[in-house]
Amino acid sequence: MFTSFSYSEIRTIGIYGNSLSELQSATFSPLKKLQKLYMNKNEIEHIDLKGISKDLVDLRLNENLLPKVPELCTKDRRGISLVNKLHTLDLSDNNIGDIRVQAFQCLPNLKKLLLNRIPMKRIRSNIFASLPVLYSLQLSKIGFPLQKIDDYAFNSSTLSRLLMDVANFHFDREEFNPQTIFSLSPNLSFLNLDHNFFPKNETKMQQILSPLVRLKNLIISSTSLFILPKNVFPYLKSLENLTLSSNRLSDWNDGSQIFRNMTSLRNLNLKDNFIKIINKNTFPAAVLKSLKVLDLSYNSFVCTCDQLWFTEWIKSTKVKLLSYPTLYKCRSPPSLDGTLLQKYVNSSKECPPWNPIYTTVIVLLLSATVLAVIFAIIMKCQTNIKNYLYLWRINYNRRKGYLPLQDADDFEYHAFVVYCDADRHWVHQKFLKKLEQDEGMKLCIHHRDFEIGESITANINNYLEKSWKVVVILSNDFAKSEWCQWEVDVVQERRRRQGRDVFLLIMLKI
Repeated sequence: MFTSFSYSEIRTIGIYGNSLSELQSATFSPLKKLQKLYMNKNEIEHIDLKGISKDLVDLRLNENLLPKVPELCTKDRRGISLVNKLHTLDLSDNNIGDIRVQAFQCLPNLKKLLLNRIPMKRIRSNIFASLPVLYSLQLSKIGFPLQKIDDYAFNSSTLSRLLMDVANFHFDREEFNPQTIFSLSPNLSFLNLDHNFFPKNETKMQQILSPLVRLKNLIISSTSLFILPKNVFPYLKSLENLTLSSNRLSDWNDGSQIFRNMTSLRNLNLKDNFIKIINKNTFPAAVLKSLKVLDLSYNSFVCTCDQLWFTEWIKSTKVKLLSYPTLYKCRSPPSLDGTLLQKYVNSSKECPPWNPIYTTVIVLLLSATVLAVIFAIIMKCQTNIKNYLYLWRINYNRRKGYLPLQDADDFEYHAFVVYCDADRHWVHQKFLKKLEQDEGMKLCIHHRDFEIGESITANINNYLEKSWKVVVILSNDFAKSEWCQWEVDVVQERRRRQGRDVFLLIMLKI
């Protein structure tokens, strides 16, 4: 077919829209100077590259039916490249479901590889590592969706451009390693991850992006981001263009933690988010100074006096505000819904300037209120506060190894009196009168002090805890009473815990 062109200067051939299920590249062997071969949309299922021009630099096989990457090496032991000078290979829109590690071994000069829209659900480790000068890699809409990325899938020290947009890959799941995914791609300068699912975890985002110190262009639009991560973008000190459009970003309080040290940033795209207020804390001053282009269109601006800083900045800035004023509209208050922000900017003089005296007065009033509340709490709860301080001091001393020496002042009663009911007259008329009236002591007597309604056992336990000592008045009647013997058994537990000094025995009569 091409024999008569053997002495021609033909360098480019394009054959489109045919039915060529199997293609022998030797067909083009008469074309000695062939450099570019475009064979897209031909339903090719198999291609044999043997006999193709040695000067071929651009091969387009997209939109065919290839089930795998074509053989690029001779089948002998030497494995010589069939397309040694090839620098562009397009295998997009084929039926390639998997790529083995050795698939691209014989492409020593390949710089651009296109694998868009192939059904490969897993990117294996090191499949691009054999391409020594690979510069650009396109994986748009891969996998339908892409499900797994192996640890060193992007192992390439020369890779500069990577497009993996609309892959719908979940970076918020465990199907990849955030610490290694780009760890061996140190020279990436352009990265497009549009239409994937980014993690909400700031640490994970930092692990993904921090190795890309030479990155200049980053696109992470439509990735379901709710908040801008802190301490992620400052690692990207070479970043010039950052696109964060069509996410769900709302206002952030401190832009210095988000955009710190980004003095190389020239273009920032925050289009189509939920940003309401832009104030002096939204972007660091150094970033606004370096910016050339800013896109904030299609956001839900609040047109109130809180927007005053932004309205003044618009009037004075040299930054190009893309699509302003037509795509910058108020969404609230309801009375201004749909109004161009520009109209509100021109009427912003209605907002009274903030007087620094107001700030001083507010701070003083708040301080006075706090002090008054603290003073009222102290006055009302001073007893409780003293008790807490006392308990804290006791616990502190115990941790230091000090043991408290109990004193009568630590208890409500000086002694808990155990006696027989037959001896009640002597106890009440003589014993109590002598110790309480004459000596000033306070004794616990069950006939007088026990709480009505509580069980005998509960009362004994409660009042023993409130008493410094235990006085047992012994008598013949006491010895005969089973109840008194039981009561002695109960209080014996106190003796076992605190020693014999806690007991005082009085022999009334034999």
